[in-house]
Amino acid sequence: MTTPVLPEGGPTPAATARDADTLRVAFVGEVDHGKSTLLGRLLLDTGSVTTDRLEVPVADGGLAFLLDGLTEERADLFTLDTASAVLETGGRRYVLIDVPGHAELLVNMATGASRAEAAVIVVDCRERAAEQTRRHMRVLAMMGVTAVVCAITKMDLAGWAEAEFHTAARQVAALADEIGLTLVAAVPVSAMTGDNATAAGTRLPWYAGRPLLDTLADLTPWGDGGAPLRVEAQDVVDGRVLARVLSGELRTGDRLVAPGEDARTALAIERFGEPPQESAATGDNIGLVLSGPPCAPGTLLAPPDRRPLRGDRWRVRVLCTAEDGFAEGARCTLRRAGADLTGRIARVERHWDSARRAPAATDRGPVRFSEVAELTVLLDRPADGDDVRVCAPLGRFMLTDGAARILGLGIVDEIAGEDRR
Repeated sequence: MTTPVLPEGGPTPAATARDADTLRVAFVGEVDHGKSTLLGRLLLDTGSVTTDRLEVPVADGGLAFLLDGLTEERADLFTLDTASAVLETGGRRYVLIDVPGHAELLVNMATGASRAEAAVIVVDCRERAAEQTRRHMRVLAMMGVTAVVCAITKMDLAGWAEAEFHTAARQVAALADEIGLTLVAAVPVSAMTGDNATAAGTRLPWYAGRPLLDTLADLTPWGDGGAPLRVEAQDVVDGRVLARVLSGELRTGDRLVAPGEDARTALAIERFGEPPQESAATGDNIGLVLSGPPCAPGTLLAPPDRRPLRGDRWRVRVLCTAEDGFAEGARCTLRRAGADLTGRIARVERHWDSARRAPAATDRGPVRFSEVAELTVLLDRPADGDDVRVCAPLGRFMLTDGAARILGLGIVDEIAGEDRR
């Protein structure tokens, strides 16, 4: 049986080969808890890299350096300044995202989480979940990555003690419950010896569960079976709209509308060098032939009966990544799929340290680095959008000061206000 990776309130899994074949997993954890070494062990033991890549012996920590120098991948919206690697085994393709643990690289951590469909929380069995681990877990939940596996590492340094594992696992389980994450499993591992990483550990007879890689194999990424169709027009070439399917499935014959425009019909779906397609799914880049005039770049197309929300008053949550923070009244830009949205921070509802619980009381003071803030943003003009749980590309954004300074990463909770559709 597989465990669906679903954000709370999100759509049901799409039973497609596209969804089942690839799982994007963010590996997060405190500095020195063994995250990079564990990733190196997974790559080495699955044959994804060979031993000649080891410039430093395993006994001297060489596994931790296997991801160094790998080509950095680019996120859908932001540059992902974290190392990534692809592992293919058992008919499944994994994109492993090594997220930095340092507090000052919080923006990188949040960006990595925004791409993932599941996460592995790496916790040293002796150190337990420290402050940065708590912060990582809250950011995962905020970015919609709700299903997590906990790898309790360095079991060899604890003498393979069952009690050490259960103490750490209970702590992480309590935190996951508090934060709103689904802890699928806690797995004791030793990255140095390889026990329970990709195969059962002979030194852990008391553990009856599955190794870490098998646990990940039991997860299926949440797809877009219930997500509404959202198509972003990016350019027009020779009458064809170059577009990206942000969510849902597009089929020839579908009716599509944009704000203030008449409905169009999708006459043909094309990909470069391929015959015309009957359909396109989430993430596909396509050439789209529409009835009527082509739509302008930046236009968001949707079915007439499942349009996105539209308004100029947006309730959002933002993780502050600016060292000097930001305050109520500031001009801002929401950079996201589709188009940049300009406006101002009309109200700071409350804010709190991302490693702590959200307070019940309102706090409208300046928002500081690493805090989560609930904001009301008043846009200069109404815009289309979705709750992050409905369409992640439209529900996630980068908050800037309107120029080059990044204020934080955020998600949309509610859209209201004036609608001049």
